[in-house]
Amino acid sequence: MGSSSQRPRLPGPGGKVSLDRKSTPGGLTNRKRMTTSRPRPKAATSDLADGEARYRILADQTRDGIFLADGGTSRLVDVNIGASDLTGYPRAELIGAPISKLVAREDRGAQRKRFSATPTQVSLASQARILRKDGSPIEVDIERRRLADGRVLAVVRAADRGGLVGKQYNQMLARFDLLVATVDRGARISYANAALSALTGWSIAELIGRPAGELLPIGSPNGQNLPLSDEFWAGNLDGLITTEILTRSGEKRLVAVSATPLRDQYGTSAGAALLGQDITQGRAALTELERELQERAGVAAAIARLQPGGTTEAKARAICQELRGLRGVDLAAVLAFTEDGETRVLASDAPADIRKQVATSPPAARSAYLKERAAKGPWVELWKPRVGDGAYGVPLARAGLHSVSYAPIRQGNDTLGLLQVGSLHRGADDRIHDNLPAIAEFGSAASALLAGELLADRLVNGLRGRLHEIVRSGTFSPVFQPIVEVDTGQVVGYEALSRFTDGEPPDNRFSSAWSVGLGAELELATLDRAIRESRDLPTGPWLNVNISPRLLDHGAELRAILDQAHRPLVLEITEHELISDYRALKEALGLLMPIRIAVDDAGAGIANFTHIVDLQPDFVKLDIGLVRGVDTDLARQAMIVALGHFARTMGCQLVAEGVETEAEARMVKSLGVAFGQGYWYGHPLPMDAIIATPGATHGAAFAEKASPSGSPYGHGNGRVTGPRGRSEGTRAESI
Repeated sequence: MGSSSQRPRLPGPGGKVSLDRKSTPGGLTNRKRMTTSRPRPKAATSDLADGEARYRILADQTRDGIFLADGGTSRLVDVNIGASDLTGYPRAELIGAPISKLVAREDRGAQRKRFSATPTQVSLASQARILRKDGSPIEVDIERRRLADGRVLAVVRAADRGGLVGKQYNQMLARFDLLVATVDRGARISYANAALSALTGWSIAELIGRPAGELLPIGSPNGQNLPLSDEFWAGNLDGLITTEILTRSGEKRLVAVSATPLRDQYGTSAGAALLGQDITQGRAALTELERELQERAGVAAAIARLQPGGTTEAKARAICQELRGLRGVDLAAVLAFTEDGETRVLASDAPADIRKQVATSPPAARSAYLKERAAKGPWVELWKPRVGDGAYGVPLARAGLHSVSYAPIRQGNDTLGLLQVGSLHRGADDRIHDNLPAIAEFGSAASALLAGELLADRLVNGLRGRLHEIVRSGTFSPVFQPIVEVDTGQVVGYEALSRFTDGEPPDNRFSSAWSVGLGAELELATLDRAIRESRDLPTGPWLNVNISPRLLDHGAELRAILDQAHRPLVLEITEHELISDYRALKEALGLLMPIRIAVDDAGAGIANFTHIVDLQPDFVKLDIGLVRGVDTDLARQAMIVALGHFARTMGCQLVAEGVETEAEARMVKSLGVAFGQGYWYGHPLPMDAIIATPGATHGAAFAEKASPSGSPYGHGNGRVTGPRGRSEGTRAESI
């Protein structure tokens, strides 16, 4: 894609301009070659196939289009977001498409030749015209090279897109009236700025393509009036030289000029850069340029020192330390926006007298302002205490905080935080924007390092906040489903199940609570509610409760709640967790005796049989999948008979869950199952509905086991609202 002639453009402030005194001869009329190195996003120079998340984030942060093509088929195998924005094609339409899709028909032959000639050791720069999806042409600059595996990597930029850094750089050049031009390998001008146009009298359009020798016919290095030499073009000079520049009117103006060979990171020559200034205006602009270039190189080095790995806070501290190394930066902080609208300080670095204030999270009013403004991109402002800041902004203003620059930390469309960089220097109101390009670059690096973790933290903290509120407000309640003796239909027990006011399935709610470290808190809260409400159940039946094995680590709190029960308890170990140490589990259960144990979902998998063998429970609850349709399925009937024999051998009794029809109830009874549970026997109901149900019969008809207290059941423990938390045997009820 594109012609092979090279038109190097002026590097932005983030680019590296280097003087290479060891270049080999060749190129422009036997002169030494000079190249320009445009700042290139890290992802553009990394093999996108390595799959590392950091490079993918960096690739999608850049506005340049990045294309990766198969070297043999010339088909695209990967593109970034910038490629979609540039061409107008969705990413899915570009991947797998031939490169010719983006090339006008008359240019395709030349495009194929250039593609096949792409080198492997250096990048080839060119210009081209490509077609957007709507058919409109767009002029672009292209840099491409062939990777070691044969694929071709290309970075494509719209020719008129300079970006934030380029705009700031050009503003700096205009401010100091610096003459800037770049020349190609034929020593013809390929770029000229407004200052050069104003000095020479030629328009920028007239300067482009003009031989540089027409403007600079003679030179006087070391004070001698000599023609410009090969050494000048190669940049092999000790410093600036004075020379006469020829204007359109024929007037000669004395200027100081430096020729700098520019090379990209592969050492490929693409042209040269000429920097100069009218001597009558002094040398201040050149000194400033050198300082700016050094600072840009320092910014690049600082960003390169930031590495992935470690905690979010550790990476944030490293970013603050590197920011403090920039010129004019006196304080730095990394801020994170929380889901509830607050702003949290992840890390900060500031002088001792304001360190505490900088590390303080901003108040709600400033947080709202920062989050709203951050969505628009980097910005800088003079520091002023805002309405609603209270005691936050005044101490910083008194300490001399003059201006603050901000750069958002983003992932996709989400603004997750900010870099905050402040200066205590005064008297430079017209230069408060100087550091903004560097801060913006740090913002992109911080997004690559922190955005994924900040988004995960926001989700986790939001979930934790909602769970804390559920526990605090008690927006849950228990329901109780009867367990009956199959032979008599008598209610012998109730299983307590949890329901949440917002309708979230209990399984999901308890699982997410454990995932963010609040599982025990939620289980204990719901258990306490159910134990207290169960006191109003009819006397006689036992209470069946569910518990996660991990809750046994909170034995003292668990026992305090279970001791409130005024009836026998059956503890049902939930089936969703892998138990690796049955001995430790049995020891923990032993501290809660006397209780009875139930194992759930027998027949659903090998793990359930391991539970039965190792825990030696009092009850084995048949999986709903075995009970459903058992009246018409001989295989299910045979399995239940086998499980009944297995249970009797282990000294426990069967409970059939999910009995919904009379036929199922008759069949489980005929198969020797002792107890049943499901819609056929009764729906899960809140306590007030159970109390209001007339004609209920109750009893305590399961085999007694002596307990130390003399009670056939004793007291025990159980999580009434366990992670399973569903109504057993309810085909229609959501879990």
